[in-house]
Amino acid sequence: MKLLLIMNPGSRSGKGQRLWHTWESGLRDAGIAFERVQTERAGHAFALAREANGCDTVVAAGGDGTINEVLDGVMQSGNPALRMGVLYSGTSPDFCRFHGIPVDPRAALATLVAGRVRQVDVARIVYAAGTRGTCTAYFGCGCNIGMGAAVARVSNRIRRFTGDTLGTGLAVLRAALSNRAADLELEIDGVRECLPHTNNLSVLKSPYIASGLKLNLALEPDDGTLALIAVAGKGRLGLCKTLPGFYSGRAASAPGVLVQHCARVAVRAAAPQEIEFDGDPRGFLPVEIEVQPKALNLIGKCHE
Repeated sequence: MKLLLIMNPGSRSGKGQRLWHTWESGLRDAGIAFERVQTERAGHAFALAREANGCDTVVAAGGDGTINEVLDGVMQSGNPALRMGVLYSGTSPDFCRFHGIPVDPRAALATLVAGRVRQVDVARIVYAAGTRGTCTAYFGCGCNIGMGAAVARVSNRIRRFTGDTLGTGLAVLRAALSNRAADLELEIDGVRECLPHTNNLSVLKSPYIASGLKLNLALEPDDGTLALIAVAGKGRLGLCKTLPGFYSGRAASAPGVLVQHCARVAVRAAAPQEIEFDGDPRGFLPVEIEVQPKALNLIGKCHE
């Protein structure tokens, strides 16, 4: 096994670098060959993973942002045998929690060294990216249409001062108070539907949305399905009342919340609508999202 370690020096506001020596020493002790590359800018981890050569495993050593970029890069590398590992040094381990990857540094290293691979699902998304035209990407957690981009933009700016849970909660509250519902046109597994007055539409491959936000959903890493969650027809007060349910998980069963499982969904709207996936604003509608069953070779927890 030869690893490419893609290490983000900015993870956990720079504190994640303290773990690098532990991980590198552990890999040397285990006799595993590796190359370390440090990211320098947004999008760098994606480019490094996409162009990975001479290794069989690309490891995201950072937080969820690094994980998301590495996952996308591995999927776009053109190498179906390329594996992905995670050494987590962030503050909101949604991807790791869903896939059973330890966040304890030594346990994460032991999992990586063991090298047990599980083939898990990812989602492919095609979206409008302004002057860049139409873009294709892959994500492992979820996409939001409506409030999601505003929440991501604010929370990414304030979480370093407030912490993840509080920062995300404040961002959601702010987005709820300024939300404007949109009329969406959907095609779900080939069936067309209209969803009027939609506050937010989530297309999820994981029940963990962001920084403590979650939903009680029947989703597994390799079940070949996505969950479609729509909050519709709510005013500001109704949205604020719904918010606690996204921390307890009960929002999926709340009145005015639609839950449907699918393999593919396309979304359009007459008015411009911004989208977010895996924690960052990315572009605009229209989007097409389709699950890619067992498309990612992920080192982590393997079920018997």
